Amino acid sequence: MFDLSKTLPEGTYIVAVRSLYATLTPSTIMAVAFLGVGTHVALEARDQLLTLLIAIGGVAVVARLGALLKYRATACGLALDLPSARHVERLFAIPYLAFAAAFGAFSVRAFQVASVEAHMLVIGLVFGYAAGVAAGIFLRPWIALPSLALAVIPTCAAALATPDPTYMATGALLLLFLLGGIHSMMRNYRLATTEITSRAAFATLARADALTGLKNRLSLREAYDMAVDSAGRDGLLVLHCLDLDRFKAVNDTHGHPVGDALLKAVSDRLRSVLRGSDVAARVGGDEFVILQKGAQHPGEAELLARRVARAIAEPYSILGHSLLISTSVGYALYPQHGRDLDELIVRADEALISIKRSGGGVASYEANTNCGVRGEVWEHHNSLIA
Repeated sequence: MFDLSKTLPEGTYIVAVRSLYATLTPSTIMAVAFLGVGTHVALEARDQLLTLLIAIGGVAVVARLGALLKYRATACGLALDLPSARHVERLFAIPYLAFAAAFGAFSVRAFQVASVEAHMLVIGLVFGYAAGVAAGIFLRPWIALPSLALAVIPTCAAALATPDPTYMATGALLLLFLLGGIHSMMRNYRLATTEITSRAAFATLARADALTGLKNRLSLREAYDMAVDSAGRDGLLVLHCLDLDRFKAVNDTHGHPVGDALLKAVSDRLRSVLRGSDVAARVGGDEFVILQKGAQHPGEAELLARRVARAIAEPYSILGHSLLISTSVGYALYPQHGRDLDELIVRADEALISIKRSGGGVASYEANTNCGVRGEVWEHHNSLIA
């Protein structure tokens, strides 16, 4: 039995919400079909209640198309987060369910007052609507199931209540097709959400460092490109490069399991000192890059670099061993020192190498533009991004 209360993973849920806003074309077709058939039936039947229901359905379908057009860019944008997804989902659902209710009431009234020929048009419209729901919004069953019930079940009831074997058979067929469609829709929902979740999990693995869980080079570049888009041409971003002092000695003395555990502990400390908007990536054995976003002035870059250095220099207790390491940090600023990620990493790394030669610490690229180590920087940088 399918459990609608089961919570989807956040990424899967966002994909499901985005799928709602890919229904503009079928929604437009349904709107045209409903208004065309409804107008024809109303002109034939000349019934005030039927005309009112068509008007209500028309308002609902216009609101539905308006929501699709207005919020489509938000729903399909890369920045869609969980609260925004929930918001645009509700904005989609309200007119969608309102139209389903109006459509179901229209179908019942048409069976009561319209001609046999009109009934054929209504049945065709019901089949088309149900197929559209099952194919278009099955990833959000809490919207799809009530919509099908509101639109199709009243039509089934109206046909079954008609004292004519053909109508009764039509109502029974509609009900059978509805049950079969719901079964298929739920199966497709399970398969699709499982596939989306698996695909997202593989994508996450491909963008994360396997040992530490930090971002890798690929996801660092993606985060940088998004940060540049948000910051604009004159916004400030900072690229910090750091590597661990005395890490090789830990590996050589205590073995790789201790070294790996130490890298995990360093990564945890990086997470603890960074803000939620900042990004940390492991780009080599003991080499890390931090993308600092939201800085208002260059002085904030040095403050973060020193905070990171202090955190990493605190003692570690790893697998029964007390360990002390440290780090030096070199950083470069966007856009002052470059606009390309590789260029900024080169310059931050240049500052890092220069300050390590001076005994360690924190340095900006600007303070080291005349340090004369550019050839060695390129060699070291290539080890970072190869």
